[in-house]
Amino acid sequence: MVASNSLFNRPIICKDLHIMSNDAHDLDFIRAQGPAYLAHLLLRLADELVRGGGQWYPRMGVTAPPRTTSTLLALDEHGPLAVTEIAGLLRQSHPLVIDWCRDLTALGFIAKETDPKDRRRTLVDLTPSGRAEVGRLRGALVQMAAASQALMDEAGPGLFDALWRMEAALRHRRFADRLGDGD
Repeated sequence: MVASNSLFNRPIICKDLHIMSNDAHDLDFIRAQGPAYLAHLLLRLADELVRGGGQWYPRMGVTAPPRTTSTLLALDEHGPLAVTEIAGLLRQSHPLVIDWCRDLTALGFIAKETDPKDRRRTLVDLTPSGRAEVGRLRGALVQMAAASQALMDEAGPGLFDALWRMEAALRHRRFADRLGDGD
């Protein structure tokens, strides 16, 4: 059953999930909510990309969880780092990077060590197994980059650069500041 929602002038999808329109876009509840649900859409896309990568990586010999692979690359390119340095480099939260490091430690890909310059600091670094994983990962990323670019090209030209412009704009002016005071 479908009812009209005069506030948004959109059909409301009821229990039986029938709608008045044959337009495939109307079938997606979040799309019908409009740009206010950009974060939901981006999270949905990210989840699908991560899920797909997680299913595909083992075929390429990569066993690290997809969300942790940037940590492996950061350690490979920058050497031993403190968790706070990894978080800053990846622009991710400290607690999230701690979780990733815990996962990578359990897999034997990274290990903790005391900073030789400051014995109070703990660094994480790649183990020999971690270095081997990075080698497999870099090979897989060539294919992943090609598939990702093809997907973005399907969506429209310049999507990758547009997403990075959005990220830069939010670093310049946070989203909370863009929302205003509710007036």
